[in-house]
Amino acid sequence: MPFDKLFSPLDIGRLRIRNRLVMPPMVVGYAEPRGEVTERLLAYYEARARGGVGLIIVEASYVREDGKLVEGELGIYDDNLIPGLATLVDIIKVHGTCAAIQLVHGGIQAEVEQPVGPSAIGRKAIPPSRTPRELTMEEVEELIEAFASAALRAKKAGFDAVEIHGTHGYLIAQFLSPLTNKRTDKYGADRILFALEIVQRIKELCGKDYPVIFRLCADEFLNGGITIGYAKQVAKRLVDAGVDAFDVTGGNYDTIDTIIPSYYCTDSEGWFFKLAKEIKKEVDVPVISGGLISDPQVAEEAIKKEYVDAVFIGRQLIADPEWPKKVMEGRIEDIRPCLACNEGCIGNRVFLGKPCWCTVNPLCGFEYRWPRDEDIPRARRKKKVLIIGGGPAGLEAARIAALRGHDVILIERNHTLGGTAKIAAVPKFKKRLSKLLKWYETQLSKLNVRVLMGREADEKLITEERPEVVIIATGSEPLIPEIPGVENAVVADDVLLGKVKVGRKVVIIGAGLVGVEIAIHLAQQGKEVTIVELLPEIAPDLEPISKIALTKPSGILREYGIKVLTNTPVIEIRKEGVIVFRPPANKEMLVADTVILATGRKPVLDQRLLEITKRVAKEVYIIGDAKEPRKIIDAIHEGFFTALNIC
Repeated sequence: MPFDKLFSPLDIGRLRIRNRLVMPPMVVGYAEPRGEVTERLLAYYEARARGGVGLIIVEASYVREDGKLVEGELGIYDDNLIPGLATLVDIIKVHGTCAAIQLVHGGIQAEVEQPVGPSAIGRKAIPPSRTPRELTMEEVEELIEAFASAALRAKKAGFDAVEIHGTHGYLIAQFLSPLTNKRTDKYGADRILFALEIVQRIKELCGKDYPVIFRLCADEFLNGGITIGYAKQVAKRLVDAGVDAFDVTGGNYDTIDTIIPSYYCTDSEGWFFKLAKEIKKEVDVPVISGGLISDPQVAEEAIKKEYVDAVFIGRQLIADPEWPKKVMEGRIEDIRPCLACNEGCIGNRVFLGKPCWCTVNPLCGFEYRWPRDEDIPRARRKKKVLIIGGGPAGLEAARIAALRGHDVILIERNHTLGGTAKIAAVPKFKKRLSKLLKWYETQLSKLNVRVLMGREADEKLITEERPEVVIIATGSEPLIPEIPGVENAVVADDVLLGKVKVGRKVVIIGAGLVGVEIAIHLAQQGKEVTIVELLPEIAPDLEPISKIALTKPSGILREYGIKVLTNTPVIEIRKEGVIVFRPPANKEMLVADTVILATGRKPVLDQRLLEITKRVAKEVYIIGDAKEPRKIIDAIHEGFFTALNIC
């Protein structure tokens, strides 16, 4: 077996896990308002257990109502919740997967009316809705009991272990951190004491042999915060208190882009391994870690090199629940890659109180209706389906239509598939998008979809094929603004496709997602880049965590020296640069060798083509950017549901 380490057993205390793959706790927002288990939640976790992971650590579950993090979060604060949790345990274990549950209190990061914490100190970048209140000594002791009681509920429900959430800036990490713990009592004199007493009390209530995993903050990535040196001390003392394994990460809400790294972090696979291997040197219990793992070889090597004993696979299991099974069976080409875009799962969904989706996996959150691709209902009658356009919307529509048993033809005018996504995938930090397009090519081939590339969908072809259903997914094209001298500029698409030569000094007009990403792409090549934006904000369409990674003082834009001018209208484009209007009332010439337009997109929809298809086919649909330029999540989901609803 090529991945012998990944698929060897692991012992955590007396618990034996069948392999070294761990699904980490990720809140998905499927629980009832008071934290009760739902059918949607059960189906979501069953899909991941069926996929072959060794251990599932069920998402952060609040131990007291004033510690709730987001809407739809699972609760474990009351005995009435045990029956639902027991059902969740059963549905995980029946597939041979071990089940743990993470215990959490949000502290100053809780989304409640009155947050509490070790001290009355809030966050700076993402503050809670109200200023936190300092806990009294009596309240601290009550919280220790709340964690222990929650652990006992977990044991009664049948969980094999519990994980204590001691990182990401939640309550326990707040006690550990010098930034948030300024107490003058014993819990301030010894900042590790709160965590120690929680572990000790859990062992008293649940028994010394009941496995306790501790999710450890190995670095807060902030001056004056938790460091790896301090984290080593914490780890050693926690082992003495009875911790059976560590799950190593870092960061807090002020450094949230380090907790959930985006695709802008080009070397992000195994993000936390460098910290985990330092912890592993200090302790003699298993160490788990990961960070944006998609490539199984990265996971295998981390165990071989003894950086970790097990690897957690997070967002990748949202994108493809069967990742472990596919790796074990050698079907690497069938793994649907996570884009690390944060669009469907975290930044634009769960953190905004919406249930988790996935950009590339439309079944996520709908497993209670369709657990797997093979459960998608077959068509009542096989139809001939013609799809015009091979971008993400068209590709997904073709895949689902074929899975349902239709006879599918996909026409693409270019000689490669991908559409606008193929252009967007050019920068090296978008390599995951290239993998997704390759995955689609593989799946369509396996489904025997007839793909005609380098062909126009003209009247002759459509008339000859006589489809019963036509799906128009012809994408979008750059929108050219009415600016004097616009003929002196080039469009972003042509730059990414290598159709134009770009000089050393570059001005990009438009600071939306396209403008920002082409700026990074060129700056990484050593270009001197300035972005000009009419609006007061850059990348308003970018999900918030990725945006923080870009715009924070130590962020990517500053790292590459990209200059950003907001509230700056462009008056004229000349061969030697751009004339802009800078507040309060002066014109300025921005010298440039190349001026690039990234000023939005418009649908590509040929009205004559539409008329022809309506004459020939009984059903005609317009999807993706051809309908309205949006994001890839919209395109893929639209392609999925359109194909699903073909009558």
